[in-house]
Amino acid sequence: MTGVRKADPAARRWAVVVVVVGSFVGALLILAFERYRVSLGDWVLAEPGEAAARAGWVVLALAAALLAPMLSFAAYLWWLGRRVVDAQEFPPAGLRVIRDTVVLTGEKAISRGRVLKMLAVGCIAACVVLGLLLWRFASS
Repeated sequence: MTGVRKADPAARRWAVVVVVVGSFVGALLILAFERYRVSLGDWVLAEPGEAAARAGWVVLALAAALLAPMLSFAAYLWWLGRRVVDAQEFPPAGLRVIRDTVVLTGEKAISRGRVLKMLAVGCIAACVVLGLLLWRFASS
């Protein structure tokens, strides 16, 4: 059954809302960091005996803020890839699309699902490497 899955207007609106809200939250985080950067530096250096531990906590918080979205994206890619491979259809049945999409079936769909799973593994590997680099930076 090869055909075209029609775009879902509600999914399109939801995608726009996610992008707008995500951009707004990102801008707020950047502004908050810029505003409180000096205060944060003062807090870290306030007690010389605890400066290293406090700096480590700051790096840990930044690492969590950086890695959590990427790990969530990797989990979504893995979930989607598994659904595609199991259904042998891309996009799988029940998945809403934001534009008209040609439905792939058979080996082409399985190949696309495996690529999605490889992208998920790549995201996880990047998270592990970045996490190790940040941990090494924080411990030095």
